[in-house]
Amino acid sequence: MRLTAALVTALLTAVPTDAQVQSPNDAGRIAGHVISAFAELMAGVNVTLGGRDDQGAGVQAQTTTDASGAFSFEQLPPGRYRVIASRQGYTGRQTPDPQAEPWDFFEAGPAVALTEGAQALDVQVVLHRTASIAGRVIHPDGSGAPDVRVQVAIRSGTGRRPLIEAQTTSQFDGRYEITGLPPGEYLVGAINVAMPTRRGVDVTQTTREEMARSVALAAMGHWSWYPGVPDSEPGNAVAVLEGVNAEGIDIWLTPSQRFYVSGRVSWPVGVGVDNITIDYGDPAGAISGLWLVSDPGGLFTLSGIAPGALTMLVRADTDQGTLMGIATTEVTVDSVEDVRIVVDRPGLISGRIVYEGNVPATSRAASLVAVQKLLKVTPLYPSPEASIDQSGRFELRNTLGEYEFDLEGLGSGYSIKRVVRNGRVLPLNRLGVAPGETVRDIEIVVGR
Repeated sequence: MRLTAALVTALLTAVPTDAQVQSPNDAGRIAGHVISAFAELMAGVNVTLGGRDDQGAGVQAQTTTDASGAFSFEQLPPGRYRVIASRQGYTGRQTPDPQAEPWDFFEAGPAVALTEGAQALDVQVVLHRTASIAGRVIHPDGSGAPDVRVQVAIRSGTGRRPLIEAQTTSQFDGRYEITGLPPGEYLVGAINVAMPTRRGVDVTQTTREEMARSVALAAMGHWSWYPGVPDSEPGNAVAVLEGVNAEGIDIWLTPSQRFYVSGRVSWPVGVGVDNITIDYGDPAGAISGLWLVSDPGGLFTLSGIAPGALTMLVRADTDQGTLMGIATTEVTVDSVEDVRIVVDRPGLISGRIVYEGNVPATSRAASLVAVQKLLKVTPLYPSPEASIDQSGRFELRNTLGEYEFDLEGLGSGYSIKRVVRNGRVLPLNRLGVAPGETVRDIEIVVGR
């Protein structure tokens, strides 16, 4: 969706601030760093500063982060600013506080209010890998519902708060896809009448007549929320993970039952595939299973799936080595179809073990295991494991998803205290790895 100039101005100027502000005598300055959710220092990121000074005049500036992810805006007048960073495949947007007023937008970036000569020197902009929610809008008879508006919302008290930047219109077969989403929990709804134009949610491309017909139809219709409940019921939230697309989020215009998940695994052109397996489960370990894909075209159907969140981790043996892919869906009251999982090169994690204090060689770990946290994997494929050399260095291959670490052979009384990347401690000591990503310079700190 394209935002109007007024909406953009509103996003840039609604600005309470958490940034640390100092007040020396020189001119105003806003500086800080752009990092990923997993503490990667983001070099070459476009950073935009927008807002208004104390006289109401618009202020806008742009820069690019250096090799350490740092940026700086100087010679700034007093005013209210917002810092927005952008990079392909990432977003600085975050789900808003459900109680915040009055805008129903994502929070675009940190806000800063500068007084005369003040400096905000530690502004941190966190970028998340983008993800999407995709599925079909389905009529009660099972047919696809085309040209239906699909809207994302978040919970707000006992109701919903729509996010107007996250909406689309279903295609001829009922399929929809909402892209560019940060991690979070979302409600997904669809109205039960077709819009008169596929551009009905784009105010910059919709005529007054089309808009009027859309409004009239919307007044006659009612909303159904995933998986297929009326507007009077809350519906099920869809958990969107960091950089992991949520597939098969089908919205039935009336409720129905769901018991299987089907779709297709695809791979790069020219790659010869021998075996494809799908590990599926949920983070809590309540669902767990393994499926062998026998169809030469990659079609699969997982049967007997219990309701709840489902993560699918695919491994394929090929003439170019192991390829991997991952996707999530939500199983509730009906079959989930058209799930797409693309396998590609897996990720790699390298770094070193750092011991606090004088730890004898007999108490030091011999190997490192990456424990998958997005699902409980089956024993057929062991967790990625790597030996640790005398200098403490390791290299974990065939990784994809989100991991915690475990050390084998560690002496009694010792444990992992923290996991550090680029000088920053990772939340929950977890690390996320995307397809083909190489994550280097991880430090796993061990102590008593």
